[in-house]
Amino acid sequence: MLSDGTINLLDMVVSVSNAIDLVSPEMGNHHKRVAYIALAVAREMRLPAEFKHDLILSGLLHDIGALSREERRELTRFDDDSDANIHAHGEAAYLLLHKFRHFANVANVIRFHHVPWSGGVGRRFRGEEVPLASHILHLADRVDVLVDPANPILGQVDTIAAAVSRQAGSMFEPELVEAFLELAWKEYFWLDLVSPSLDQLLRRSASNLAIELDWDDVQDFAELMAHIIDFRSRFTATHSSGVAAVGAILANTIGFSAIECQKLKVAGHLHDVGKLAIPTEILEKPSRLTADEYRIIKSHAYHTYRILEPIAGLADVTAWASLHHERLDGNGYPARRPGHCIPLGARIIAVADVYTALSEDRPYRRSSPRSRVVGTLEELAKTMVLDRSVIGALLDNYDEVDRHRQRTQEMALQEYDEFVGSLNACCGHAEGSVQGAKERA
Repeated sequence: MLSDGTINLLDMVVSVSNAIDLVSPEMGNHHKRVAYIALAVAREMRLPAEFKHDLILSGLLHDIGALSREERRELTRFDDDSDANIHAHGEAAYLLLHKFRHFANVANVIRFHHVPWSGGVGRRFRGEEVPLASHILHLADRVDVLVDPANPILGQVDTIAAAVSRQAGSMFEPELVEAFLELAWKEYFWLDLVSPSLDQLLRRSASNLAIELDWDDVQDFAELMAHIIDFRSRFTATHSSGVAAVGAILANTIGFSAIECQKLKVAGHLHDVGKLAIPTEILEKPSRLTADEYRIIKSHAYHTYRILEPIAGLADVTAWASLHHERLDGNGYPARRPGHCIPLGARIIAVADVYTALSEDRPYRRSSPRSRVVGTLEELAKTMVLDRSVIGALLDNYDEVDRHRQRTQEMALQEYDEFVGSLNACCGHAEGSVQGAKERA
């Protein structure tokens, strides 16, 4: 287990849920509300505890495959069955999640969470059996999009219940509708749904099924998150993998312990998680950013901290990941820390981030040749922007570091291409920024 405490899976998933909501702030807490509604329906039906635990995780992650704001906004219509592309983000989520051992069931539930009941035809979809949990998640998701956060919730109950009732047998499995309607007449359910304490309610509901992650799990989870962050664009599809690989090899060279090197690698995978709050059009802009756009970009380091900070046991990882844009001269962001207040792990991530960015193509430029990379790093060391000793370790081992980066990023690009190819084969096209990336490939 981790040397500074165990990591709870639910804590990680709640943080991911918060990160996903940054993609489209107007849908804030959507994932938590869907998880709560699904859990409440399962309780009404007296379904087993393990089933409910998977349902909570599925609710918290169900839109993880919607990689852009446009996709998220398209999911807010109650009558979603007419959209032929509605299943693409469920398939994308399945492809992102199913390799993580604790998400085998969760990935399958999310994969089919927009399949309508259609008089029983919805028991199967594309030759696969649709889990009951998928139909519960579908109902919960559609209920939440009917809620108007601008108006008192109890005044909306009749309208929401009537809309769901009309879809019994067509959009929704009738037994699930019955369970929901029984639940809908209980005021506490609706008041819980809009309560600021919804986080605590969900955590309490899953407390007896807590899963503690070992270090291999944490590594796998961090890589999963890196894919969610980076797969929004082919231009960034391998960036976090590169930073993680370079950061880990530099940490080992500098003398970090084995556990510290593992933490450093996780921090590299997670350092840009706050970019989920940045619109894709800014991340992919082919020309110079405006001052306002640059200010938006700079906020990502702050968001990285706020996403990771609640996860008990990840204090070092959180600091190293979120402080990677601090500079020794005190002119970094978001905290303007002077050099002596920047932990060495964050300095390593900072160097790995700059080196990796210089070495890869971006929308506005091609990768830099070795001479320019070396010259830039030497200048940043000379001007006390980045740590001289870390840059020295990189330059002294440049060939080894660069081979390791290239090999890791080639593997990550292969994963990305397989992801896009599988999504295209299943759904006929790859949505949003993934489709745009495929066209540029």
